[in-house]
Amino acid sequence: MAITIQAYNSKDRDQWDAFTRRADNAYFLFERGFMEYHSHRYVDNSVLLFDENVLVGVFPANRKEDTVYTHQGLTHGGLVLTERKNIKKLFTYFYALFTYYKTQGIKHIVYKPLPGYLSKSINDIEHFILNMCNAITVKVDTSFVIDYNNEIRIQERRRRSVKKGVTSSAEIRIDNNFDAFWNSILIPNLMDKYGVAPIHSLEEIHLLHQRFPDKITQANAYINNEIVAGITLFDFETCIHTQYISSNNYGRDSGAIDTLCNYLIHLFQPVKKHFSLGTTNNNGKDINIGLYEWKEGWGAKTHAHFHYRLNTEEINTLERFLD
Repeated sequence: MAITIQAYNSKDRDQWDAFTRRADNAYFLFERGFMEYHSHRYVDNSVLLFDENVLVGVFPANRKEDTVYTHQGLTHGGLVLTERKNIKKLFTYFYALFTYYKTQGIKHIVYKPLPGYLSKSINDIEHFILNMCNAITVKVDTSFVIDYNNEIRIQERRRRSVKKGVTSSAEIRIDNNFDAFWNSILIPNLMDKYGVAPIHSLEEIHLLHQRFPDKITQANAYINNEIVAGITLFDFETCIHTQYISSNNYGRDSGAIDTLCNYLIHLFQPVKKHFSLGTTNNNGKDINIGLYEWKEGWGAKTHAHFHYRLNTEEINTLERFLD
């Protein structure tokens, strides 16, 4: 088995994107058009993996000093494959990947596997391989996910709030009005509560929507034609992810934000497997109990997002699995 690792180059863009679109554990965030919107912030260190000259994997990554991250500009990362089976091949692929970075002077790899609910098929082999390499868990994020395969059990409190929103004549529009949401709701809320700006600026979200018009959309709630709440949606193939959820005081008190959320949850139920309400924790070290209870009220369950740190000196532990 001849495995070769090739550093990513801009000429590989079409091949990279085509591969991620048919991969088992990837979605549009792994395409170069998304990865490179903030390329000025990171030193790209992505690679392509070939088996007998056939592309079998891509690895989105950036480098900072002697550490490679998968990828700091993405929520998730890891080795992207079209098929995650044939255990001997998988050990060989990971060993070749880690060895490549070791020879490049990399001492640590921070690895963020894609959670199972976001993959086309569930396979946690990465966790086992990383454990075999004595990788340590450095962070655990959470995401609240509704599984459409099960009955959606919405809390009575949320149901009452939805009815209140209907009574308030909240109007739901998927209108891609990012300007109104960012300027009137999202930016003021984040600055007032946390003293921070959104991860994506208004200019960046417009750029990304232009590049991925079917994958990034904006749904808003209006009362008397005034925006009071909004949710930014990312389409992750089998899952709809709520990137931003925010409302002003009237949007919350009137029930408009709950009416909007309820509408979207049921809108995508016939065509998706999961609906993600995002996280409630900050840097994996604390949790917002109020937000936790609000998301749990929609019938969402907690899924963990693991962050591992691998010492490249430990990769020899995989050698016993190789032919």
